[in-house]
Amino acid sequence: MGKTFKYTYLSLQDAGDVLLVAFLQASILDQAVIDQIAREFGQVELEAASNRKLLLDFRAVEYMSSAMLGKLIQLHKRCKIGKIKLKLCGISKNPLDVFQITRLDKLFEIHKDTAAALAAFA
Repeated sequence: MGKTFKYTYLSLQDAGDVLLVAFLQASILDQAVIDQIAREFGQVELEAASNRKLLLDFRAVEYMSSAMLGKLIQLHKRCKIGKIKLKLCGISKNPLDVFQITRLDKLFEIHKDTAAALAAFA
């Protein structure tokens, strides 16, 4: 992992050839937090560029604002351009409702848990 970049709201770990990124914050509602996560996404993208597989684990997230969805859409677009396969997993009921209402559950590939998502990469 990058030595110089400090992650505040995300934790990174290698799961085979997949970069597994877990959210550490239960509530992603504050704009300053969202902006910092967006900066961290930029670094995550660089980290994922080599293996081209990125999994975002939402297990810790209970609430998420629509502004955060915007950052996820931007990440999705950049992953597409960078040919990085992006999957999401572990989304609890409240955030999942937001994904479904906004129809973003159609844009993102969402899996029940980490194991299911990792299997889908194979």
